[in-house]
Amino acid sequence: MAMANVSINSIRNERDLEIFIREHIQTDDAYRTVCKRVIKSISEFLKHNIQGKYRPEEVLKTGSTAKGTAIKGKSDVDLVFLLSRSRYQSVDHLNNDLKEILAHIKGVIIGKYQNVQVHQRAVSFETVCRESGTGHSHVISVDLLPAVNFGDLVNLRSIHTQMRIASEEVRNMYTPSLTKWQREFVKRDRTEQLKKLIRFVKYWKNESIQNSTSSFAIELLVIRLWSQDGSPVHFKLTNALKKVMETIAVPNHIRVEFVGEFYNREFQKSYAAPYIIDPVNPYSNEAAKCRWNEISRNPG
Repeated sequence: MAMANVSINSIRNERDLEIFIREHIQTDDAYRTVCKRVIKSISEFLKHNIQGKYRPEEVLKTGSTAKGTAIKGKSDVDLVFLLSRSRYQSVDHLNNDLKEILAHIKGVIIGKYQNVQVHQRAVSFETVCRESGTGHSHVISVDLLPAVNFGDLVNLRSIHTQMRIASEEVRNMYTPSLTKWQREFVKRDRTEQLKKLIRFVKYWKNESIQNSTSSFAIELLVIRLWSQDGSPVHFKLTNALKKVMETIAVPNHIRVEFVGEFYNREFQKSYAAPYIIDPVNPYSNEAAKCRWNEISRNPG
């Protein structure tokens, strides 16, 4: 495997790979404890400092830190900013007010966190968590996404029906509201060995590709290949990694769907390969967010 840097190129066998993951990629208890504290602090800050109709009903943690696939040193957190159900009952209403909501959030947090930026559908910023004792610091990149709160008991079929007749712009606005089910899918019955494999492939991707591409697509691809092998609890990481890299090397053969998980064939669409369809959102091809020409050049 032609990997990105000297440390990765030094891997020759299963033992080398396990050691590399443990020493360079896998987060430890100290990191997870500190990051949980930082994320809780951000959530509390938002709840107590954003008032009026924009005050969040709930701040939901998603992203790699929430899904258990974070890598050491730098991780992403999506904080979904669930607005009051009494104030925002539809995605159309949210879409109409989105610019004002994002500007309001930026005004509240700009003096508190680093590198605050407003994007089309989110406010991004960075914060640093520092371990007590070791003093090790980790940068956490945060995307704060306002969303309609559908509640826990919503019928997803009704949401997918609404999305089917919505414009592309409005359809994209549904995605943050569905992230709790995305998180559930990635975390559900996934073995620690599988999470090691996901973390390594994400680390390789980040090291290999400048301005790295969608991690969610990589997570879904690895989960699909693992499930095709019978969802084993124990497996050789080197063998599984070889299969992932061989698959990535020929992107036009990648066809990944999870029909039957959160939607049925009623909502299935036709996509040209490569496609990796979000298990919760049948209208989102995560593979379209990846630069496959760059990715496929790196495995060997």
